[in-house]
Amino acid sequence: MKKAFEYALVRFADLLFHALPRSWAIGLGEQLSLGVSHVITKRRDLVLRNLALSFPEKSEAERAHIARAVWRNLGRLAVEFARVSDFTDGSIDRLVEIEGREYVDAAIKEGKGIVGLTAHFTNWELTGALVQRIFGNMTVIARPVRNPLVDRWVYEKRTAGGLNIILPKDAVKASLKCLKNRGIIGMMVDQSLSTGGVFVDFFGRQASSTTLPALLHIRTGAPVMFAYLVRNGERFRLVFEPVVFPPVEDPAARIQIYTQVMSTQFEQVIRRYPESWLWLHNRWKRQPE
Repeated sequence: MKKAFEYALVRFADLLFHALPRSWAIGLGEQLSLGVSHVITKRRDLVLRNLALSFPEKSEAERAHIARAVWRNLGRLAVEFARVSDFTDGSIDRLVEIEGREYVDAAIKEGKGIVGLTAHFTNWELTGALVQRIFGNMTVIARPVRNPLVDRWVYEKRTAGGLNIILPKDAVKASLKCLKNRGIIGMMVDQSLSTGGVFVDFFGRQASSTTLPALLHIRTGAPVMFAYLVRNGERFRLVFEPVVFPPVEDPAARIQIYTQVMSTQFEQVIRRYPESWLWLHNRWKRQPE
């Protein structure tokens, strides 16, 4: 019964967000998300705690302003995901500006595929959809939603633009196959792992991180690329940043060092746009024993 009710709410919101003009729907999404922040107080407090530990130099008022923007971004994300066809059907030039496309074009010419990285930043769902729309041949590693009814709705939204979706349990084999076919394999690099991975420094604290990007790069030589969205009013800037790894003579140290390089690079992005990252996630939940 609970799962059916959740699904009904999602479908109602989907219909409502489509019925309203886009600017109205986004405004409604923002207000709903701000309202939710006052209901799930544990997450609201986690956002403020994470910001305080990550930006001790900022005032309490500054951090509260960032936190409010984080919740508003979540509301916008929900609307944009429901209306993903606004961005993937027809011309995207009126809504999206691309920065760093030359890096992707050069990487494609190498013929080894691309290890594409992103995070829960601005609108991560739209990021994958846009990369697929522009370059094609993209496979994304994504966890299923716990509610199977909602998961089916999410899957249909994700795959409507041509994205291929694989589950984490199939990640290694499917990623290698994707790269062998000169495709782009996309994955999140900002989730705390319950097991495995390595610990890297992230905002001055140890955070467990996936080693898959480093492993794929070492094994295949495929270039590694960050992709993320930055809001520019009603438009977006889709940014591509190549990851450049330092030479490491000791093969046993490469995975740790490469994973730290990626963590540090994206931390710098979050520092520039702190309101765009998902501070609701407990990135530092698991700690070294």
